[in-house]
Amino acid sequence: MDINKINSDIREDFQRYRSLMETTLVSGSSLLNTINSYLLQTSGKQLRPLLAILSARACGGLNERTISCAAVAEMIHTATLLHDDVADQSDKRRGVRTVQAEYNPAASILTGDYWLAKSMSILVSLNDARIMGFYTKTVEDLSEGELFQMQKASSLDTTEEDYYSIIYSKTASLFVGTVKSAVFTVCRDENVLSAMEEYAGQLGIAFQIRDDIFDYMPGLDTGKPAGGDVVERKLTLPLIAALNAATENERDKMISMLKNNDAEESLLMEEAVRLVEKYSGIAIAQKALAERCKRAVEALSFMVESEYKRDLILLTRYVGERSR
Repeated sequence: MDINKINSDIREDFQRYRSLMETTLVSGSSLLNTINSYLLQTSGKQLRPLLAILSARACGGLNERTISCAAVAEMIHTATLLHDDVADQSDKRRGVRTVQAEYNPAASILTGDYWLAKSMSILVSLNDARIMGFYTKTVEDLSEGELFQMQKASSLDTTEEDYYSIIYSKTASLFVGTVKSAVFTVCRDENVLSAMEEYAGQLGIAFQIRDDIFDYMPGLDTGKPAGGDVVERKLTLPLIAALNAATENERDKMISMLKNNDAEESLLMEEAVRLVEKYSGIAIAQKALAERCKRAVEALSFMVESEYKRDLILLTRYVGERSR
């Protein structure tokens, strides 16, 4: 499905969010302004601000504070990507050269710091402890999730429970912070906030599962390099499911290859893909993805029918079916 149709329903709101973000990021440094311009021109789906606007519209309306929350969501997201690209030594993201490759790693880290600081300045201007709390919890979760994943990449004993804990923290937590803060700007009903937290959490988990499936679909042009996760020793759901079903010898061989820093990347990827294909790792992950999407839609059952509720449901479908 085409996400542009959803975007068109909130075009004016979306333009207000973009305008606020671009104005906020203006700096006295010409280099920083050049990098910011590069990032803004190559920005992706901007799913989080889209979620913020749609969620608020579906729960009562929209105001300037909602637009601020949408901008904060995208700025925090971009800051984490700028930092991640350095940690992962990524040259490209979704087919576009990263800031660390286009400029240098220091520029990527410092630009990420700037975007994060500017997002905090917007939050401070709102002078609302609850909204600040939603986002500070998100930033805590993001950091802990990445570090826990790093820990598990070292120990190579990631369980399915560990996996869900990691992807909630590193991905779904920002979906939750985005949606709860935006809804809070127009609705203070705790039952509504709780239902929307469930929607956002399930959607965020689904989004990351889909992303992890891409790693085992080398024939699909996703903009994400195939096999990147396993090369970085990250055990995600397709491989975890395959390892759970594999023989002891197959598991030992795969873990041994992962522990061997001298193992050729191509052989490592080949063995991981073979296991995932043999034990239906993608099918198992796809089933889990569908279940999370189903739970997300069910969380919206309290909501009156509207074009915005319809778009939230369509967005859930998009997350489950996207090809990049």
